[in-house]
Amino acid sequence: MADWQTYRNGNPRRRCDLERLARHRAAKFGYRVHRSRRRKGDDNAGELMLIHKRSSTVLLGAGFTATVEMILEFIERERHALMEVFSRAQR
Repeated sequence: MADWQTYRNGNPRRRCDLERLARHRAAKFGYRVHRSRRRKGDDNAGELMLIHKRSSTVLLGAGFTATVEMILEFIERERHALMEVFSRAQR
C-alpha cells in the first residue's frame, strides 16, 4: 500500500481527502488538477486532468480520464525521479 493511501496512523483516506492530497502534491511540482464540470460525453469522461501550469500541457487524463489514484501514482514517480537526480548530483 502506498503512503498516500493511508494516514500516518494507518486509517485509509476517503476519496475527497485523496483529491485534496493530489491537488496539494501537484501544486508542489507546478501542476494543476482540473475536475470536469461539464456533462459526460465523447470528449469528457467526467474525471480529472493533470496540467502543467507554466506550459498548459496536459500531462495525464486528456479528456478528463484520470482518476485520483492515477494522478497520485504519476506524482509519486516524478518525486522518485527527482530524488534520484538529486542524489546523483550530490555524489
